[in-house]
Order: sequence, then structure tokens, then C-alpha cells
Amino acid sequence: MRKKISQLRHRLTFQKKESTQDEELNWSEEYIDLFTVWGAIEGFSSLGNNESVIAGARGVKSPKKITIRYRDDVQRDMRIVERIGRDKKDEPVFRTFDVLDFNDPEDNKEELEIMCQEVGLNG
Repeated sequence: MRKKISQLRHRLTFQKKESTQDEELNWSEEYIDLFTVWGAIEGFSSLGNNESVIAGARGVKSPKKITIRYRDDVQRDMRIVERIGRDKKDEPVFRTFDVLDFNDPEDNKEELEIMCQEVGLNG
């Protein structure tokens, strides 16, 4: 069932990890922004509830389903970030989601459902 425009109220930026090399030939990995879209975020669980589960030091929470308008450039090695405000130092605060899987639920290239694991704030 297609989402209404009003349900796509989260501004989501898709990112991909990229390796870069500095002048001293040291490699580092950082996330780069690829594209930003509007989407819906819903909790889902095999247990049928939306209770958060804390697992380990990273504070991994319950799985989420993110729905966006269809795109063919989403990949499993991406992450999604949503800016949710600013902290006391006026720095931006982000929710971070790792993409686990995705599918086109109606096979009509209208929407993409993305299964994610929320990995915390400012991930």
C-alpha cells in the first residue's frame, strides 16, 4: 500500500563509506553523503512490539523499516542518517541506521522498503 506524501516526513541522507589517503599515505575511512530524500520510519520486530533492545556498547536498538520513493541506487553497504536537532554546544545530532536489506513491495517501482538496524545517535 502506497504511503501518503504526508507520511514521508523524515529528511534522510544516504551515505557510503569511502577510503581516503592523506599526504602521509595513511588510509582512513569516512562516510560521504550520496543523496537526500523524504521517507517514513517505522519500528518492526519479529516479536510484534517496538521495544528497544540494547545490545552491546553501541546501543543497537530494534530494527526499523524505512520507506522512500523508489530508487535503484540503494545498496546494502550504505547507512542512512537523519538530523534530529542540535545539542547544547549547537552541534547537529543525528540518528544513524545501517541498511540490512531492501525490496520493492509491489514490484511497481513506486516505493522502496528498506530494513535497517538503528545504531544510535551520531553513529
